[in-house]
Amino acid sequence: MKKIKFAFSISLILLFVLSGCTNNLTISAENKDPFEILNRNIFTFNKTLDQNIVSPISAAYVRKMPLSVRKSVSNHLEWMNTPSTIVNSALQTDFENTILASAKFMLNGLSLGFYDFDNNETKITKKDFGSTLAKLNVPEGPFLMVPLLGPKTFRDFTGTLSDRQSLSNISSNSVNKLSLAEIPINLVDKRSKLAKNIQNIYESPDPYTKMKSYYIQNRRKNVYGDKYIEVKNNKLDMEFEKLLQ
Repeated sequence: MKKIKFAFSISLILLFVLSGCTNNLTISAENKDPFEILNRNIFTFNKTLDQNIVSPISAAYVRKMPLSVRKSVSNHLEWMNTPSTIVNSALQTDFENTILASAKFMLNGLSLGFYDFDNNETKITKKDFGSTLAKLNVPEGPFLMVPLLGPKTFRDFTGTLSDRQSLSNISSNSVNKLSLAEIPINLVDKRSKLAKNIQNIYESPDPYTKMKSYYIQNRRKNVYGDKYIEVKNNKLDMEFEKLLQ
């Protein structure tokens, strides 16, 4: 645990050193991939692991489990991640989203999230610490391909570490153990939803570049929302989008 906290502290320090370089959304759109050689090697490792282990398990999960069961599992996993949205919505002073997420979390807690009592009528914007850092104008930093976790920017990777550390501190031991046990289930569930997109990426002439593009485009849309329209006018982003067509 001490090693994790130390690594997290170092990551935060490095991140805020990087933030001194720029706090401009347009500049953050630049292609920052100084670790491309290493990233490509990790991408190859992740791809091999996915094709030989995760993908077959995910396909079997879709084949064997009824849609209603898979929906319940997805609902539960989403419910387990709602506290992150609540905390980061409050940090971003998005109090409407904080209240809605809190209400939905408590309501669906009656079924541990397996059943959505409001039938998805309550629209909540998912937030994490990476989006909180973006709100503070911390730049994305270099692109990273993380073993097992996949594509991240340095900012989002730091945010992921922070979210997990923060939630583990405020949650009970039983909840933390349940969260750890559900990591492989969450991986299989997400893989089943992204099967077509991932296959499309693997079949492209340069899967690594397309994966990077897919991640960055979707992440920026989720983080910046309407502001992302300005970023899309950037020449590099236009080139990225061509790869997704």
